Amino acid sequence: MAFSDETVKQAWERAGGKCECPRTTHGHVGRCNKTLSWDNRGRESGWGAWEAHHRVSVQSGGSDALSNCEILCWDCHSRTL
Repeated sequence: MAFSDETVKQAWERAGGKCECPRTTHGHVGRCNKTLSWDNRGRESGWGAWEAHHRVSVQSGGSDALSNCEILCWDCHSRTL
């Protein structure tokens, strides 16, 4: 399953165009807050690369709802896979 375009847009607005990752194991204290570029969704490199990520995977009972969607820079996203 995948997030709808509307859900991604709402998550992007909530995040303020910045990475929402709170995982200290990714080398940052608190929220990552790296600035992202709307046009670089899904890119593995380049300035502002990012992806929408399920906080809880669909296989583990997560949904495609906004509450389960987080905006992650590509560095943080690749560490959660």
